[in-house]
Amino acid sequence: MNYAIAVVEDDPDLLEILEYNLKKEGFDVFAFERGEHFLKFMSEGKKPHLIVLDVMLPGMSGFELAQIIKGNEAYRNVPVVFLTAKTLEEDKLKGFDLGADDYISKPFSVKEFLARIRAILRRYYPQRLEAFVFGELKLYPDRFEVFCGEKKVELTRAEFKILQTLLEKRGEVVKRSTLMDAIAPFGRETVSRAVDVHITKIRKKLGECGKYIKTVRGIGYKVQG
Repeated sequence: MNYAIAVVEDDPDLLEILEYNLKKEGFDVFAFERGEHFLKFMSEGKKPHLIVLDVMLPGMSGFELAQIIKGNEAYRNVPVVFLTAKTLEEDKLKGFDLGADDYISKPFSVKEFLARIRAILRRYYPQRLEAFVFGELKLYPDRFEVFCGEKKVELTRAEFKILQTLLEKRGEVVKRSTLMDAIAPFGRETVSRAVDVHITKIRKKLGECGKYIKTVRGIGYKVQG
């Protein structure tokens, strides 16, 4: 089961961007443009693993909505992240006083936003199995399992570690030297060519999902759609 993230943001363009990128990371997303819509969601007994709230919502503000959320016994332990254009220290302090776990000021990078979300989820749900997800590709570190869609993919330990390293840094170029360091415990040759051979085998085993691994000439590899 994936993590479920609720996002309450009145800017439809930003809401669409956040929803798209969260889903791309493998999260289930519930998107709302008003606090009242989220309250209806709550009343139906639905509960996300994390809530992202814009402070400046029409009608009910994010601060007011947070008070209701934290006052609900079923929701009080659900982490809350505020998004806001407000940068005054008193506003941030108010958010933290209401139980916010993070406070992200606009404008912000999507990459930083996702990193903060993942960090909070790891802190709150350490017992949950985290999957690295990219498109149809899923990797479960604790279970040593990889799937392309519904098909399970069998990898060696070195191949698994290379793929995990690429997924951990998805979207970024990973140098061959970094991948060499990642598989050092598995006794491979200390040459960059060994990494290239592993990548070729990984792509073949992943089948359709092998297309996500891109070669960056002279540097290394990256996972990209």
